[in-house]
Amino acid sequence: MSEAIDGSRAAQQIAARLSLRGPQRESLDILAGLLEKLELTKDADLQHWLKTIRAQYPTVEKFEREFPTLCFALATGVGKTRLMGAIIAWLFIVSARPTHLPPAS
Repeated sequence: MSEAIDGSRAAQQIAARLSLRGPQRESLDILAGLLEKLELTKDADLQHWLKTIRAQYPTVEKFEREFPTLCFALATGVGKTRLMGAIIAWLFIVSARPTHLPPAS
C-alpha cells in the first residue's frame, strides 16, 4: 500500500515550488483543508459535503448543481491559471493516498 501523503504539506510544497502569491496560497490551503475531510467519489453525498464545508465557511448555503462545486474569488491578474495548475498538482499528488483510491476489487 502507498505511504500516506500529508495534503497540507503537499500544498505547502506546491505553493513554494510555484511561488504562489498570498491569495493563491490561501485558496490552495482552503481546498486542501476541505478535501482532507471529504472523500472524492463519483457519487458524493452532497449533504455531507455541505455540512462539512459549512462548519468552516458558514456563508456557504448550497451547491448550484447536483455535484459539489467550489469557487475562489480572486482579483484580475492574481494568477487564477497558476492556481488551477497548483490545484491539479495537489489532486495528482494526493490521489495516491489510500483514502482517495477506489476500493480494491
